[in-house]
Amino acid sequence: MNHACYREVDAKTHAELGAKLGELFGDRARENVDYACRQRHWGRKVDASLPLLECAQRRFPHYVEELQAYARAARVALNDLWAVSLEDELDDSRKEKCTTVVTNGGKLMSHNEDWDEDSDEEICLLEKTCAGLTILEIYYYAVPLGGSALSINSNGYIQAINSLTHADGQVGVPKSVIGRWMSETRDVRADFAQLKGMARSSGYNHVLVHRQHGVLDIECTAARQVLLEPPLPFAHTNHLLSPELKELDNAEAGEGTFERYESACQLMKPAMTVAELAALTSDASRGRKRSINNRETIGRVVIDLESRIAKVWLRREQELGWIDYPLDFL
Repeated sequence: MNHACYREVDAKTHAELGAKLGELFGDRARENVDYACRQRHWGRKVDASLPLLECAQRRFPHYVEELQAYARAARVALNDLWAVSLEDELDDSRKEKCTTVVTNGGKLMSHNEDWDEDSDEEICLLEKTCAGLTILEIYYYAVPLGGSALSINSNGYIQAINSLTHADGQVGVPKSVIGRWMSETRDVRADFAQLKGMARSSGYNHVLVHRQHGVLDIECTAARQVLLEPPLPFAHTNHLLSPELKELDNAEAGEGTFERYESACQLMKPAMTVAELAALTSDASRGRKRSINNRETIGRVVIDLESRIAKVWLRREQELGWIDYPLDFL
């Protein structure tokens, strides 16, 4: 059994992938763009987004080609779709997002996907294949390129994204595009070497797990980045952990990231069962706002790399409970 919102797409090129996704999710794209266009100062936001689009075009032209095909198929203007896809990149509506835990020597991990309290319907589960690479991910309709939540690729890597709030910013490649790029990784250290020379407008935290190659964590701001090989068990929420970057942290105490981090550190153990880790993702001991499972948790995933199973819970279909997805492509 799959979720009703589970979708599969197969394409040979990025343009074909964009066209198929734009046709599949066109209604959602038009709703998001129509809503955005009615907002005050939308034109200014679009104008501010265009230098970032130029940076993405120079560094990742195949992703822009994919987005162009998506826009055509969805019957929306590319510039509007692009500005929508940047989420909080150009304004102050930043929201903390997500709790990730890795244990059992890197063979077991969980991820809680948090966003707005009323955003249940903003995500689906998507399995996409492009040019032979398969990715299963939690997919936001408003971020057409994907890679902004949790993804598992057929190179064997899992990427879990945690939003960050940091003090620096510049014109560069947006974090959403970096997230998509890293969702396709086959060599994290080689990609990190490229990341260091790449101008970015902002940054995510990327938890990257491979069944054989272990766990790596990349914390990024706009201009700085750190690659960590964290001791296990490991947890990350929405504040910077590396001493090198802490001075750039803008996370506000009381918004939940520190409480969720403390809860995860208290509950995680070096060896856990799948049921124990699923229980951790359900922890509500700090109330509806500050718990690991909080009022803004719209999805939860537990990935067992030993059995190659991803257990997925979505609030939009919570009556189904946890559903198992075999990771046969690993």
